[in-house]
Order: sequence, then C-alpha cells, then structure tokens
Amino acid sequence: MADDFRAEVTVFAQEYASLFSSPLCSSAEGVAGIAGQVGKRYVPGVTFFTNDKSQDEAARLIEREMRKNIDSGVGTHLELLAIEKIDIYSSSLALAWLQWAFHPKAGSKWAGRDWTFTNIYAYRTASAEVAAGWEFVVRDHEVNSMIAATGMDFSK
Repeated sequence: MADDFRAEVTVFAQEYASLFSSPLCSSAEGVAGIAGQVGKRYVPGVTFFTNDKSQDEAARLIEREMRKNIDSGVGTHLELLAIEKIDIYSSSLALAWLQWAFHPKAGSKWAGRDWTFTNIYAYRTASAEVAAGWEFVVRDHEVNSMIAATGMDFSK
C-alpha cells in the first residue's frame, strides 16, 4: 500500500513539474493558461508557507509570480531535478520533498547563474468532493535562493 501511494505521489509530482517546461511559461500571453493548469493541481484552500507568511488562491498567485519573473527578465524556467523523498503520513496524506533548478532566461543578466532549491509539498489523495492535489507547500528555500541569486523577491 505505501509503495502504491509513493508511486501515485511520484507520478503526480512529475506531471505537475512537466507544466513548468511548457513554452507558454515564458510568454506573457501563455502565463494565465499555465497558471490555471498548475492551480488545478492544488486542493481548494491550499496554503503556501513562505518565510512565516501564508498565501492562498493558487492560480492567481502563480500567475502573478510568473508575470513578475517574465517582466523582470529572469524568466520562468523551472526543472524538477529530483524527488528527494516521500514520507507517508497517513492513508491520504504524504509529504514530498521536490528539488528544483531555476534556469534564468537566456540573454538576461542572470543567464547561466542557475540555482536550486527544495520545496516541501503535502499531497492529499482524492475524496468524493475534491480531486487529489497539493494541500500545502513550504517554499522558504525557493524564495530565499532567488533573493540570493538575483536580489528579487517574487513572493511580494
């Protein structure tokens, strides 16, 4: 049972990550569509924990942050490097540590200065009322690594 659940979380994480490799991620016109698709991977009421602050409304938050990255010139190219671990907490909840690389846009002043970070995601299985998805995300590393690399804080 635990192995099946780990496999379910792994597939979900890989499908989620694949959305960030779409060419639409880098276009101002495509961001809303991608943000909507990414937002569907979060359960209603999702919370993003970022350096002791929480945020909700996944699709709007993601679209706003992606637009900031496009407008600043840094881009939006994320790559899933590894699923570091998956801890099964209960029959319906698992915690997943996803390691990402951010690749700044070619030609930008940050080009070639990739950085990595690990976010912790809580995966909740589907219920009769709600599709499976991320229930919360702890992303201190994501924000702090971008600040260290670029001086920008996309979360504000």
